[in-house]
Amino acid sequence: MRNMRSAARKRRRFKVLLGTAVSFTTDVSPGGFCTETMRILAPRSLVKGHLEAAGKKVPFTGRVAWTVPGDPTVNLRGRMGISFIEIGPELLEVLQAQ
Repeated sequence: MRNMRSAARKRRRFKVLLGTAVSFTTDVSPGGFCTETMRILAPRSLVKGHLEAAGKKVPFTGRVAWTVPGDPTVNLRGRMGISFIEIGPELLEVLQAQ
């Protein structure tokens, strides 16, 4: 199962908007994405936001699956894995086209 998920995951850089916070994806799959950010949220937190893909803001609802804290003293960003709960069909179209 790990290989199937890895095969579907692709390194793509989309802008992520979570409220007023802006970050970028490091990889995206139809199941979710990983992002680097200065402020990580607790695992299992519900998140709502937008991914900017192909010139469109695509809304999503997700849950924080995992986190890796950063170190603000050296400007090192943390990482979060977000599992999609709900996404717009536009994002699936973009992921399948690329």
